[in-house]
Amino acid sequence: MNLRRLTRPTVIGITALALCGLVRPAGASLDNPITRPLIVVEGHLTIVVNPLTGAYHFTDWGWATHTGLFTNSGSGVVNLGTGEFVSGTGLVFAANGDTLSWTIGAVPNTVVYTGGTGRFQGVTGGFLAVITSETLLSSNSDGTVTLAITYDGNGTITY
Repeated sequence: MNLRRLTRPTVIGITALALCGLVRPAGASLDNPITRPLIVVEGHLTIVVNPLTGAYHFTDWGWATHTGLFTNSGSGVVNLGTGEFVSGTGLVFAANGDTLSWTIGAVPNTVVYTGGTGRFQGVTGGFLAVITSETLLSSNSDGTVTLAITYDGNGTITY
């Protein structure tokens, strides 16, 4: 049996090629961010609102392009006259554990991405949320109300 021995330059060359193949995809997003369509297919909020101040906090789950299944939580202020979200901040956890930080933009109900981890590091973009249903779940003894809200939305995401 004739066994051929790999030379040192061959081993170094193979190792360098393998490293280039692994490192470049991980850095591609940071070097060359790409704007992509973002479509939030469906989101489900359970939100607690103070009807005197409009202050809210919520938990959310759903599915979106680029995150897959997600969970989300946040807080802010809703306009009690119009029902629009006028301020807020929160954190989305994508299916793989990467995160997206967000805030409500200058336009009510507009989510603006402000940062992230993993593949979403340096993320920008956002989407306009369109509320598709709203159900009163309870009026609480502390004066707050709990609602179930579903929404759809679309926009862009750059990472």
